[in-house]
Amino acid sequence: MMNTLKEWHTIDINQSLITVYKLQCEISKAWKDGDLGKVRRLQQQLVESFAARVLAVKKVMENKGAKTPGVDGEVWEKKEQWLAVVHRLKDLKDYQAQPVRRVMIPKSNGKMRPLGIPTLFDRCVQALFKLALEPIAETTADQRSYAYRPYRSVADAMKYLKLVLGSKTCRKRWVLEGDIRKFFDTISHEWLSKNIPMNRRMLTQFIKAGFIEDGTFQATAEGTPQGGVLSPVLANMVLDGLEAVMEKHNFLIVRYADDFVVLGETQEQLKRVATPLVEEFLKQRGVTLNQQKTRTVNIQEGFNFLGYRFKEYSSVTRARGTKKGTFLVMPEPAKVTELYRRAATVVKEGRHKPMYVMLTKLNQLLRGWAEHYRTASSKKVFSKVGNHIFWLVWHMLRWKHPTWGQKALKAKYYKPVKGNRWTLWCEDSNKQPMTLFAIASVKIKRHNLIKTGVNPFDPADEEYFQKRLGREAALSVLLNKRKTVLLKRQSGICPVCEQSLINKVEVEVHHILPKKLGGSDAPTNLLLLHQSCHGQVTRSKSASLRAVWLNKGILRKK
Repeated sequence: MMNTLKEWHTIDINQSLITVYKLQCEISKAWKDGDLGKVRRLQQQLVESFAARVLAVKKVMENKGAKTPGVDGEVWEKKEQWLAVVHRLKDLKDYQAQPVRRVMIPKSNGKMRPLGIPTLFDRCVQALFKLALEPIAETTADQRSYAYRPYRSVADAMKYLKLVLGSKTCRKRWVLEGDIRKFFDTISHEWLSKNIPMNRRMLTQFIKAGFIEDGTFQATAEGTPQGGVLSPVLANMVLDGLEAVMEKHNFLIVRYADDFVVLGETQEQLKRVATPLVEEFLKQRGVTLNQQKTRTVNIQEGFNFLGYRFKEYSSVTRARGTKKGTFLVMPEPAKVTELYRRAATVVKEGRHKPMYVMLTKLNQLLRGWAEHYRTASSKKVFSKVGNHIFWLVWHMLRWKHPTWGQKALKAKYYKPVKGNRWTLWCEDSNKQPMTLFAIASVKIKRHNLIKTGVNPFDPADEEYFQKRLGREAALSVLLNKRKTVLLKRQSGICPVCEQSLINKVEVEVHHILPKKLGGSDAPTNLLLLHQSCHGQVTRSKSASLRAVWLNKGILRKK
């Protein structure tokens, strides 16, 4: 029946998620049991399933990059095209990956890095095989590898380093800052072919597709393109095992993709023992350390990692055990400077536009920045940022109204909110009041480090991850007030697909009883849904789906 569907909105996405998750759990268990034959059979079953094909297309099309074409120039605007791709994914025996479109994008240091953009169909194929590979990648992953993995984040890497280096018993007070030279571009294809447990022909298609730059085709003898859906999982698997090598020689390592730091007791140990160990491990995989950017530092000197500044500040009164003061983790100064630059651009571009346009962009910028740093020692920095933004906007308003006095400007653009008499506000396009996000008022809440050994593809750990997601949702500052209330009430879960609402996918407010049928804006009549889930609930005429949504309280009869 599912294969004869003619409308995207009639697909039961939640059932597809359940079907795929069960297969992924079975793949993970078979891998743990060492039954490689069963692993291959389950992987094949998964990639051939209608449910997995639906999720692969959905994943690609919900990504912001879905509007960026590959070498074929295709962009799919209609849901009918999505469903056609789902059916097309059923038969891949003659599949040939097209070259990626290579573009150069700026890095934060002013340099450029290559980004490979596959065609939309190639992205869907990669997403499909990623579903089959990810359970194994999670099962074999290093415990202190935190990038591109479900339920793990930058905050986990930061928290682990804070706990270790801030401990009064920590003897590892020296840090090796590792930097891998052109990591994604130089990974050995031979190593990938021998060590990645997936369909060999499909893997070869992905990594040997080549790229087109300035109209010229170039073959790829090594590397995997940044921008490929499967590339992050491959990258993690390439570096998994480095943790065991380091621990065997009494070092600790924290890794986020190809960025890592190694902790040791002395500078000599890191240079004489740790560095050669890392170099030998990387050499087997075709990659090398960038010697110019790899260095060793003492924690009293401090180091930057993942946008944070880690440093122990000397204090006689706070010295305990091996600690010589207070160990703090704060936003990296360069990231603060970058935020100021981006804010200045938003304000400058908003001078000739309605105030709500500028305010919307500023709020998005500030909320995202606060979300990243709200678990570090950021209170003073947040206060400075708030003050900087105030004066940035104030000077823009003085420029915009050169003949107005302070009282006139304050009367038009500011009003008291929660004790702050100078809260920037305006009306949005719907004549509803909106205010500037008060970043200085964001509360610092310490992050709970993810428990060691848990696996999102082990049903025994499912409850743990649900509770963890609920805690994260309760502390999130990414959304406005109304959406945040709903996010917390729903424990961070979309009731349609039962997946996380804080996974970088657009969300929308849904009226359980539509306003045109007499529904109100009261919180009891509202739910927070993924944009795509909201679209499905609004448009689907499927009697079976609507019955499910009525039962869940997502819809209500008049």
